Amino acid sequence: MRIIRRRYSLAVMNAIQSRGEARYHDIATSLGGMSSSTLAETLHALVAARLVDRHSKDERAHAGYTLTESGAKLLRRLRQLLLSLDAP
Repeated sequence: MRIIRRRYSLAVMNAIQSRGEARYHDIATSLGGMSSSTLAETLHALVAARLVDRHSKDERAHAGYTLTESGAKLLRRLRQLLLSLDAP
């Protein structure tokens, strides 16, 4: 999974999960120093990898992003891995 090695992929996924559903602006605000083009590329790659869903009510509405089941499962497993590495 090349996508999770990208610099901001996991941070973007975490930002989306913390809100349940997040708009582009919400994600950009929570990640601060990321450029707009980097965020757009990262979201596009996450959608293409089927880790994030992009949805809007109509073409003029702002898109919302949610994790797919696969994306949520990936974050859960990575958190478990990190916790197990921290355990004595």
